[in-house]
Amino acid sequence: VALREHAEGGVLGSRGYGRPQLRAPCVSSCHTKERSYESPDAKAPEELTTHVRRIARAMHVRNPDRIEVFISRGFSSVSGGCALWPNGAVIGVPRTFLFRNRSDVERSGLRLQNEDIDWNSDIGQKLAHLLVPSAQEMNFRIAHELAHVELLDPLVKVPLASTALVASYHLALVAPRFLPRLANTGFPLMFGAGLFVYLQLSSALGRWMEFRADRRAALCKKSYTEGGIDFMRKSIELESVLQPSTQISISQLISSLSHHPDHQERLDKLEKLLFITNWDFN
Repeated sequence: VALREHAEGGVLGSRGYGRPQLRAPCVSSCHTKERSYESPDAKAPEELTTHVRRIARAMHVRNPDRIEVFISRGFSSVSGGCALWPNGAVIGVPRTFLFRNRSDVERSGLRLQNEDIDWNSDIGQKLAHLLVPSAQEMNFRIAHELAHVELLDPLVKVPLASTALVASYHLALVAPRFLPRLANTGFPLMFGAGLFVYLQLSSALGRWMEFRADRRAALCKKSYTEGGIDFMRKSIELESVLQPSTQISISQLISSLSHHPDHQERLDKLEKLLFITNWDFN
């Protein structure tokens, strides 16, 4: 569940909410000199896995060799598991990490609203520019997911969810005893109220975790902070390209209910960190 929530939080996540969607075929359409990928989610090239583990060591994440890296068919980075456990943790990086230039984007098979993209059009040119990440952006996003693993964020919501469901169930059973008028409707009302409270707490916790992971990643190195800022700015611009202006209020509403904060909120916080002088990395 935590892995899915991370995946859905990205600017190009699987949810459309009525706005134009940029869809990608399986990663099998994305090739590198070393290998081609024949499955929806594929193991990352060895050099990328080595790079992720190198950053993990610099961040003092325990057992970095237990962190596996894969290329997601989507556009969001994801993380799950725990490096302290025997099975370790996983980091999923978006397929855009394989894009080095505009030609890679054009050959990727991306479609907009299930139609081929005219890469010479204004939208096509903007997309081609925005979908090629810089090294700084990639380092920030990797460090962000490693921060989730280091701080055990993917595991925290598991006991929270189970505890909330059990508590809501027992509350719904007990409530009618004290409120006889709710004898017939008390169970669904109290159970629903418990779930509502859980969703609010889970959302608030998820947003706090995202801000914390942003800060942890940004404080690694100034270039990581700059990469995070560039990523947020690109995400905001990408939303403006894919989303009609009439849909902005809907997007903001969805963001307010999501486990991920609005990109502008994250950008504002990251910009304040540029003035930090004591970075974690030398």
